[in-house]
Amino acid sequence: MPAPRRHNWLFIFGVWTAVGVLLSIQTYIGLSQMPDSPRGHLVLWVAQMYRAWLWALLTPAVFMLRQQLQERHRNLVVRFSLHVLAAVTLLAWCNIVRLWALNVTFGWWRLEDYGIDAIWGMLSARSFIDFYIYWIVVAADYVRELVNHKVQTELREEQLHTQLVRAELAALKQQVQPHFLFNSLNAIASIMREGDSKKAVEAISLLSQLLRQLMANGGRQEIELWRELDYAQCYLSVEKVRFEEKLITDFDADEDCLNALVPTLILQPLVENAVKHGIAQRRNPGRVRVTARRVPGDRLRLEVFNDPAEGGRKADARDNHGIGLQATRARLERAFGPTHRLEYDLHNPEGCLVRIELPLQAAGLPSHA
Repeated sequence: MPAPRRHNWLFIFGVWTAVGVLLSIQTYIGLSQMPDSPRGHLVLWVAQMYRAWLWALLTPAVFMLRQQLQERHRNLVVRFSLHVLAAVTLLAWCNIVRLWALNVTFGWWRLEDYGIDAIWGMLSARSFIDFYIYWIVVAADYVRELVNHKVQTELREEQLHTQLVRAELAALKQQVQPHFLFNSLNAIASIMREGDSKKAVEAISLLSQLLRQLMANGGRQEIELWRELDYAQCYLSVEKVRFEEKLITDFDADEDCLNALVPTLILQPLVENAVKHGIAQRRNPGRVRVTARRVPGDRLRLEVFNDPAEGGRKADARDNHGIGLQATRARLERAFGPTHRLEYDLHNPEGCLVRIELPLQAAGLPSHA
């Protein structure tokens, strides 16, 4: 028997056993005179437990009957009439079977004890509770159907929301990729204009290597941090061919966070901005530093720092309205919601700093997207 079906039966049996105990207690409360022997007490308890267990067996059938009547009879009057007929039928059937089983259990073997007259004489006003139990079971199945429908609706909505978020993330990622490719080709074009074909070939080779890595992981919304750092390092290597000693790169990452999952190319716009708005605007060598730290609370902190521009130009907050910080913020918002932080300081005379904090999620575990 499949596990879900077995669990359903166990649940139904457990619920009706509890109902049988409550019915026995209610019977005791309603008695004007207590049984005068242990056997009398036992008969009382067994009679109510048999009632409960009979309904445990009937519950799936009543559920099926309600569903069939709902599907086949749209007229409420017809459906209600058929339910009344079923309730009366099960009222009679349950009491006959219950009392026969009680006779067999306690050794009452006289044939006349199994006749309709004998059964009728053993009934009381409490015996009609089976009529009301039927309606309770029908109502329970109706509530169960409503709850299941609500759960399925919420599940579909959640799946649609997840698909929408993934589509939005993919669109933002597609925005980032052409932008970085344009910057890389622009750097190579600058080298070629200087007439240094050897450097241009080296830069093209580095760009080709970076593109191969991106294509190998093209369908992934999240990648391991060490891969993301490789992408950033490869891109900066292309720029370093152009700027030579003017560009100094520094990567520093804790080993215990290298397998953390991060959105693909999340660092790319940040290192591009660091070069474009920092290093490219300097006469003297400048540093681009990328750090990754595991911080308290099982969180990952990423930082991109660059030395400030020279020649009177200051980083403008409007820079974040382009692809760079705007796209980064949008991707983080869709992937992590309120659990992420994006901070930046563009006006510090010591340099520009962009800091990202997000939940630390190791590769191989369920992702946040």
